[in-house]
Amino acid sequence: MNTQTHLLLASALLARRGEKARNIAVVVGAFLPDVPVFALFGIASAMGYSSQDVFGDLYFRDEMRNLMGAFNSFFVAAVIAGAGWFFRERWWGWPLVFFAAAMTVHAATDLPVHVDDGHRHFWPFSSFVFNSPFSYWDRAHNGGTVSLIEAVLGIVCAVVLWRRFPVMWIRVLCASAIAAYIAVPAYWIWMFG
Repeated sequence: MNTQTHLLLASALLARRGEKARNIAVVVGAFLPDVPVFALFGIASAMGYSSQDVFGDLYFRDEMRNLMGAFNSFFVAAVIAGAGWFFRERWWGWPLVFFAAAMTVHAATDLPVHVDDGHRHFWPFSSFVFNSPFSYWDRAHNGGTVSLIEAVLGIVCAVVLWRRFPVMWIRVLCASAIAAYIAVPAYWIWMFG
């Protein structure tokens, strides 16, 4: 799944009006699993590597797969949730639980849509990567259909958040997300039929 859909889905499921610490934890927890990929792409690009070098080679190296595994691990999320539960009487305990829940939502929704580019969701106990028959981007593996389902899911989540949070900046973000889900495919259809 694309990062914005992870953010919208986790927020629609877990964020609540008037709970700032919880909501920040949800957004950060939903975003964090993709940070290693953004960092890899940014650093490698700055060093002169091409996109093909990044996603054809560097992304698949063991060191990178382990790093992404740590950020996408169900076990790591469970340990974080356990720590949050243990310290639930402190101001940061419950937000830590929701941070871990958002990480889990991200990992669980990535699992079924990565063909050969998935993550080690059971790190550090296993280097197993589930190879799904479906891809969120690769047309050879139903990428068009999965992208359409993802767009509908993203739009539904944006509408839920629009209704839940009557705050202008959140509504602008939701409207922007909806526009992107509609505009990007419309552009490709318009340009390439």
